[in-house]
Amino acid sequence: MGNNFTEVMTKKSDSELLEIVTKLKDDYQPDAVEAAREEIKNRNLSDEKIKQAENEIKEKETKEKDKENEPLEIGQRIMFLIFFWGIIPWIMASTFKNNGYLKKYKDAWRFMKYGFLTYVGFIIIMFLLFYLTN
Repeated sequence: MGNNFTEVMTKKSDSELLEIVTKLKDDYQPDAVEAAREEIKNRNLSDEKIKQAENEIKEKETKEKDKENEPLEIGQRIMFLIFFWGIIPWIMASTFKNNGYLKKYKDAWRFMKYGFLTYVGFIIIMFLLFYLTN
C-alpha cells in the first residue's frame, strides 16, 4: 500500500515507527499509521531490534518526565521573586511551559506571586509606620 505518508515514514527511526503505531496512533491520521506499519513490515525488524526500539521509547518518556518535573534553580527563584513585574519574566515563564518544563513554569509564577505579595506587604508596613509615627 502506498500513500503520501510512505516516504515520510521511511525516514523515521525504528523507535519512532513503533511509537507511532502504538502510543501515538491517535495523534496521527489513519493513513500515516498504516504507512508506519508498512514500513515496519518492510524493515523486517528482529525481536532484538524491536526490544531496542521499545527501550528507546521508554528512555524518551523518562527524559520527558524528568524535564517536566525539573524545579527552578535558586538563581531563577530569586530573579522571579525580585523581578515579578514586567513582560520579560512572564515571557520567560511561558517559554518554560512551551519547552515542557511544567514545574519550572508553575514555580516561576509562584515566585512572581510571592514577590508581588512581599512588595504589597512592604508598602502596607511603610504606610502604617509613616502614619503611626506622625
